[in-house]
Amino acid sequence: MNKSIFIILALFLSGLVQAQKHELGLFIGTSGYHGDIGDNKVGEIFKHQSPSLGLTHRINLHKYLCFRTRLQYGKLKADDLLSSDSNIQERKLSFESEVIDLSAGFEFHFHKFETKKRKITYTPFIFGGISLFSFNPKAKNQMGQWVDLQPLGTEAQGTNASNKDKYSLSSWSIPFGLGYKANVGERLGFTLEWTWHATNTDYIDYVSGYYPDESYLSNETAYFSNPGRLDEVTGKTRGNPNTKDWFNFVGFTVTYKIKNKLKQCPKALRL
Repeated sequence: MNKSIFIILALFLSGLVQAQKHELGLFIGTSGYHGDIGDNKVGEIFKHQSPSLGLTHRINLHKYLCFRTRLQYGKLKADDLLSSDSNIQERKLSFESEVIDLSAGFEFHFHKFETKKRKITYTPFIFGGISLFSFNPKAKNQMGQWVDLQPLGTEAQGTNASNKDKYSLSSWSIPFGLGYKANVGERLGFTLEWTWHATNTDYIDYVSGYYPDESYLSNETAYFSNPGRLDEVTGKTRGNPNTKDWFNFVGFTVTYKIKNKLKQCPKALRL
C-alpha cells in the first residue's frame, strides 16, 4: 500500500515538473519615479520617464499561475523646476539615479493561459513579489559636472548636526502591477505591463527630512542641500520623512518558450 502511494506521488510530481514551461524574455520600456522632488501628481509622472531594459525568466506552474524573476535597469530623474507648484520650483532640487533591480514574484492569470504549440492564448494578469535594488543619486554642480550625492550627506548625515548615518545605496521593495500577455505560435509570447515598486528607502532622490545647519557642511554640500539658496531654512521641511520613494517600470516583453524534454519514467517506478 505504502509503495503504491509512493509510486502515485512520484508520478504526479514528475508530471508537474514536465508540465512546467520555461520562458526567457527581453523587457523594453521606460522607468519613472515618485517622491519628494518635482511634480508628485501621478498624471505628471509619465512625462518624465526614461528608457529601461530588462531580462525575464518565467516558469509556468499552472494555467492560472507562473513564477517570474526579472533583472531590470532604468534611470530615475526629477527636477523641481518642472513642477507646476511655485513653492517647489523655488527649492531648485533635482537628481538623476540609475537603478538596477532584481525582482521575483508570481503572475496570477484571470483566464486559462497555456504555452501549447501553435495554440494562441491570452489573459490579463496581476503581479506581486519582492525585489532588491541599487541606486545612486546624482546632481549637477555649478560647473555642470555630475556629482554623487550620498557621500556628501546633504541633510548632515554623518555629522554632529544629525544622529543619522549616511544612507545605504541599496534597498528592497514590494513590486506589484498588472498586465496583459499572449502566447503566439510555437515559440513566442508577448506581454504588456505596468509595475510599481513601493520601496523601503526615502533617499532615491537624496531628499527626506529637514534643512540642516549649513555651518556643519562643506560649501559643495551646502549648495546641493539648498540649491535655491532659500533664507532661514535650517530645521524646516526639505522633504517628507513620513513617506518612502516609489518607482515604476512600464513596457513590453518578448519571450521565447523553452520546452522541457519528456523523460521516461525511471525503471524503479515502472509497474
